[in-house]
Amino acid sequence: MLVAAGVFPHPPVLVPRMAGDRAFELDGLRAACAEGVTRLLDSDPDVVVVVGGGEDTVSYPTPVAGTLAPYGLDLTVGQGAEVLPLSLTIARWLLDVHAPAHAPLFESVSASAPVDDCLELGRRLAQRHRRVALMVMGDGSACRDVKAPGFLDPEAVPHDDDIARALATGDEEVLAAVDPRTSERLLVSGRAAWQVLAGAASGRSVEAELLDYQAPYGVGYFVASWRCGPSERK
Repeated sequence: MLVAAGVFPHPPVLVPRMAGDRAFELDGLRAACAEGVTRLLDSDPDVVVVVGGGEDTVSYPTPVAGTLAPYGLDLTVGQGAEVLPLSLTIARWLLDVHAPAHAPLFESVSASAPVDDCLELGRRLAQRHRRVALMVMGDGSACRDVKAPGFLDPEAVPHDDDIARALATGDEEVLAAVDPRTSERLLVSGRAAWQVLAGAASGRSVEAELLDYQAPYGVGYFVASWRCGPSERK
């Protein structure tokens, strides 16, 4: 069953070497990610499952690696073939930095996956072991201001604010209700992964905390920590 979850962003510039002289701008976000990883592993899981967006829904074999070479940095994380998408590559980097002894499982979920498929994947992942911790990778809208990758959409900030409140309160129903078409229009990369979390946490009591929420480059970044208790269903 799901005992804990952590939600993290996955911009390449989270890696200091990638950000160069501007690395200091994300020091606060990196500190929140470090806290989120620590809390996730403090839940004493039998397995850590990492979920993030990709072109396809794939269960990756271990060992496996990812690379930031397509983004201009000659850095490979993990071992094995370099096949992880960006979201899982950043997760692998976070774990290498803060928990190098852990060997997680990696699952990508297609950005176009239907909501029901995401929820079902979450339910399956939560049942894989007695104590499952889920590391969920996903960014908010990339349309929050005129300098954002997707320029400015007036719905972007309200959308991300709703996600932030859901992550802060452990409201899996709000995450499950996020509209895929709206997410596509607002360039939200985290929708499918958040709905995997919603499926995994469905019906469980959740003690949640939003550790960080910011948008330094016009893209919404969230860090949240969930501790999951027994089912609330009668």
